[in-house]
Amino acid sequence: MALSFILTLFTAPLEIIYWIKWAIAYVAIRFNNAFHKRRFDLYDIHAVGDPVKLGFVVPQIEKDLESPFPESHLQECADEVVFYGVNSKSECLLVRIARGCNQVADAWIYLRLANGKTYNLTETMGFQQSSDGKCQTFSCGKLQMHYLSPMRRWRIFFCGMLREVVQDKKDVEETVFVKFVFLWIAASDIYDCTLDTNPEGFASAMARSEWRTPFVPPTKTFTDALNFYAQIGVITGTVSVNDGPDHEMYLFGERIRSLGKSANIVGCKFTSIIGNTPKNGLHVHLTNVTVPYAFKNLPFGFVHHPDSGIAPLKELNLNVKPFTADKPRSSFKKPYICGTAI
Repeated sequence: MALSFILTLFTAPLEIIYWIKWAIAYVAIRFNNAFHKRRFDLYDIHAVGDPVKLGFVVPQIEKDLESPFPESHLQECADEVVFYGVNSKSECLLVRIARGCNQVADAWIYLRLANGKTYNLTETMGFQQSSDGKCQTFSCGKLQMHYLSPMRRWRIFFCGMLREVVQDKKDVEETVFVKFVFLWIAASDIYDCTLDTNPEGFASAMARSEWRTPFVPPTKTFTDALNFYAQIGVITGTVSVNDGPDHEMYLFGERIRSLGKSANIVGCKFTSIIGNTPKNGLHVHLTNVTVPYAFKNLPFGFVHHPDSGIAPLKELNLNVKPFTADKPRSSFKKPYICGTAI
C-alpha cells in the first residue's frame, strides 16, 4: 500500500506533464490541419465541366510527385520509390530505387520464385539517368522504373546479372543473367501520411517524446520526416533466367513513395510489417517509429480491404521477437485499431 502510494506520488507530475504536452500538440495539429489542404484531395464528382476534378485529365501535382525530383531537392530530402508484391505461391518481388546527388542512386532487388530460388543484386550502387525536371524514369544501373500514368500504372524493367541462391543450398551462390518486366496497376486510393489521419495518436506520440524547445510541439519535424504516400496494387509480368523460358508472375502488394527530409530522421528507430493475404485480399502496412526530440512509438500505416477500401491506423501494439541465427524467422503479435475507410 505504501509502495503504491509512493509510486503514485512520483509518477503524478509526469502524467501532468504528459497531458499538458498532449494538449499543446493536439491543438497545434488541429491548427495545422485547418490551414493546410490535403494534397490528394483533387477530385470531385460534382465538378461538372472540370475535366481535372472529374478524373479525365491527370492533375499536374500527380505528375510532379511521381517524377524524379530536381537536384536541389536531393541535397536535403529523399527521392525514393519502392514496389513490393507477394502471392500464394510464396513468390515475392521487392524493388527499390533511392536517388542521390551527383546522379548516384541506390537500388535493391529481391526476387523469389516458386521453386525456392532467390535473386539479389550483386552491387546496389549505380548511376541514374539525368533528370532535368522533365524525366519520369527512376534508374540505377540496369534497373529502371517509370510511370505510364501517374498514381495508376508503372513499368518496372531489369536486364542484368543477379546473385542466385537456392533455398536448400544457401552457402552456394551463383551469378546468373536475369531479365524481368513488370506492370504495376493501382488497386486503391492513396494513403498519405499526414497529421489529419490520426490527430489523437500523433499527439500522444509527440507527448511521449522530449522536445527541443519547451511548449513548441514538433509538428514541422513530423510533416518533413514522414513525407511519403503509398498505394495498393497488383504486379504482373514475366521473369527469365539465363535466357530461359518466361515465367509469369501475378503479385499483390504495395508501392511506396518517400520524399522526407533526411536530417529529420537521424537516429530514427522503426519496425514495419507489410503483408498481403491473397485468400481475402487484405493488405496491411503497420509501422511503429521513434525519432529523437520529435515522437516516440508513433503508429502509422493502414489496412486495405477490397470491399471497404483503406482505413488509416489509429493504434498499434507491435511486439516482434528478436531474430537469431538459429531462428531466422520470428513470430510476432500486432494488435491494432484502424479508423473508418478513407
